[in-house]
Amino acid sequence: MHNFRIGVVKTLAAAVAMAALGFGTAAHAQQGQAMDFAKLQIKTTKLADNLYVMEAAPGVGNVMMLTGADGVLLIDSMFPQLHDKLMAAIRATGATGPVKYVINTHLHGDHTAGNGLFAKDGTVIIAQDSVRRRMLLPKSELTPAYPPENVPTVTYNDRMTLHFDGEDIELIHPPAAHTDGDTIVYFKKANVMHVGDLPASFRFNNIGVNDGGSVDGMIADGKLVMKLANSQTKIVPGHLGPVVGFKEITIQDTMFQTVRDRIAKMIKQGKTLEQIVAAEPTKDFNEGRLGGNITPARWIGLIYTDLTRRMKK
Repeated sequence: MHNFRIGVVKTLAAAVAMAALGFGTAAHAQQGQAMDFAKLQIKTTKLADNLYVMEAAPGVGNVMMLTGADGVLLIDSMFPQLHDKLMAAIRATGATGPVKYVINTHLHGDHTAGNGLFAKDGTVIIAQDSVRRRMLLPKSELTPAYPPENVPTVTYNDRMTLHFDGEDIELIHPPAAHTDGDTIVYFKKANVMHVGDLPASFRFNNIGVNDGGSVDGMIADGKLVMKLANSQTKIVPGHLGPVVGFKEITIQDTMFQTVRDRIAKMIKQGKTLEQIVAAEPTKDFNEGRLGGNITPARWIGLIYTDLTRRMKK
């Protein structure tokens, strides 16, 4: 028996549920362990003269920063427990201006929970329409709506462009994939693109099955990223990185399609989720992907949930 199967049947339902929530209410590190924010350090990577990526941990959304005469613009906001460290990392680059904008790539808490502290200082929070809509609605009796201070105050539907710090920043809403409120942020002059939690970095990507996401959407949007970008584009993923290329996205695309097809076949054969997990449909793809936040069992559970729901319709 392989290590990842040990004890999986006992905890599978809870793990799948936690992954489906997208870590909106609690911070979790690798393999679902509680995150020790005090020990986290933010790593900053310079991508261009005024563009940077800040990383804290695999379970924390990567932040991009644009800085210049107009001030500072961020992509995502990490957790509030990391706010002071994030601000210190921003200032360490030499950026002195106020944080004017935070653009959220989607609603999940590892990307948006820090919104409120920025908003308190006058930062404008921007996201796709569905992010605001979902944030304002409780997921369930046990999962309340997001804090109002975290909710975006400026939203867009399909596309939006900001002209800031000498950049033309295009916000692109792709078809529902990780969630139904995803945003790809493209810095056109620098040819740098932040793709949020769409398939990019080498890991098992969370699929927001309760937030409008689907495995087929993730596959489609991985292909879309490759169409929007070019061979020179620096692609920043929502986790890990700091930069990935077409090779990583192509490998992820193959993995997604292969595992989806395997699980779909077993569902049609009448196998249960526990039986599918035990069959290890990700076995030949596990190497190199176990450092992320989603275990193989949890990822299989998300795909199973998505496919079985749609097969019943």
